[in-house]
Amino acid sequence: MPAAHGGDTTIHAIDDLDRAIILRLQVDGRTPLRSIARELEVPEATVRARTNRLLERGTISINAFADPSKLGYGVLVSVLLRLAPPRRSAVLATLESWPEVMYLSSGTGSADAMIQIVARDLDALQELIDERLAAIDGVLALEAFVELQVHKLRYVFSDV
Repeated sequence: MPAAHGGDTTIHAIDDLDRAIILRLQVDGRTPLRSIARELEVPEATVRARTNRLLERGTISINAFADPSKLGYGVLVSVLLRLAPPRRSAVLATLESWPEVMYLSSGTGSADAMIQIVARDLDALQELIDERLAAIDGVLALEAFVELQVHKLRYVFSDV
C-alpha cells in the first residue's frame, strides 16, 4: 500500500522472519509478541526488535478498524472527482480534513481523485454532496456511487 500523505516510499528489505511476524500481526494486531516468538521459535527480544523496526520504518502500522455502520453511519459512498489543476492541492487538503472522508487518493484517468465517505443517512449524504462538496472551489465534476453492501474488505497482504 502506498504511503499516506505522499510520505516516505522507500522500500525496505524484509526477510522471512519479518514476513512471518507481519502475517501474524495482520491476523490480530493485539497478538502478544511473546506468543509470536514462541510460535516462530525465536527469542521474544528478536520479535520485539523486528516489530519495532517495522513500525519505525512505516512498513507496518497497527490500528483499530471501526465499522462505520456499527457507529451509526448507514451510508457508504465512493466519489470520483474531477478537479481544476491549479486548485488540486487545496481541494485535496480540504477533503483530507473532513471527518466523513474515510479514504482519499489522487490519480490519473477520468477522475483526478477518489474519496470514500460515510454519512448517517441519505439526507446527510445529500447535504454533504450538494452543499459542501460541490461548493469547494476547484471541484469541476463528481460522480457518486452509493455502496449497497461491502462483500470484501481486506487490507491484508498474504503474499508478504
